[in-house]
Amino acid sequence: MNKKLLTGLKKALTQKKASITNKINSNKLHEHELEKGGDEIDNATQSTERELQFELSGIDTRMIQDIDNALAKIEKGNFGLCESCGKPIPQARLEAIPWGRYCVQCQEEAERNSK
Repeated sequence: MNKKLLTGLKKALTQKKASITNKINSNKLHEHELEKGGDEIDNATQSTERELQFELSGIDTRMIQDIDNALAKIEKGNFGLCESCGKPIPQARLEAIPWGRYCVQCQEEAERNSK
C-alpha cells in the first residue's frame, strides 16, 4: 500500500474517531439534562431516550475500538490485511470503511454465521 493512501486513511480514521468522541461527549451532556426530572410522562420519555442513547453509545464505543485497532495496524505495518484469511483488503473497501477488519468475502461469511 502506498504511503500517500495510508496517510490519507490514517487521517480519515483519526477524524472519524474525533467525531464519534465529540458525539459521545455531547450525548453525555444531554443525558445530564434529562436527569433534572419532571412529571411521569417526562420521566417515561426520558427513560426511552436514555435506553436509545445507551444502545447508540455501545455502537459508538465498538466503532472507536475498531478505529483504534486499525490505527494500531497502521503503526505495526499490517494494515489492510483481512484478519480472517490474511489476504489484502481491496483499496476501495478500505477507502469506504478504513476500520474494516475483513475482506468482502470473509465479512459476508461472518455475517451469515452470526445469524
